[in-house]
Amino acid sequence: MGIDETARIENSTIEDAEIREYVTIHDSEIAAGVRVYERTSIKKSTIDGLTDINANSYVENAEIGERVQIGPNCSVVGVTHDLDDDGMTFREDTFEQVVLEDGAFLGAGATVLPGVTVGENAVVGAGVTVTEDVHSGDVVRE
Repeated sequence: MGIDETARIENSTIEDAEIREYVTIHDSEIAAGVRVYERTSIKKSTIDGLTDINANSYVENAEIGERVQIGPNCSVVGVTHDLDDDGMTFREDTFEQVVLEDGAFLGAGATVLPGVTVGENAVVGAGVTVTEDVHSGDVVRE
């Protein structure tokens, strides 16, 4: 395991993990055995061991369990913006943590929105946007 010289790590704790090219990690904790593939961004998250986050993915404000598989080009987005009569509140983030429990699987291009929990061993199919909790063992596809 190791951290590629092109990765950028800020205010984070990384155990014996594999961090590949052009990854950015900010304000996060990464456990031993995690593999983060090329051009992925992780912010304000905790990731347990033996989890893989594939290339070009975005993870923010998430708690990710063990043996989680996140396919390429996924978005795990635990931040949003309030809306009022005038539209989106500019530059005032609202954080609602995403939880991916042990063994969860996100297919390529899946998106998990703020406040959602994907249960243990649940599967989110490729290209699916999840707006509400997925129960343990469930399969969600379009």
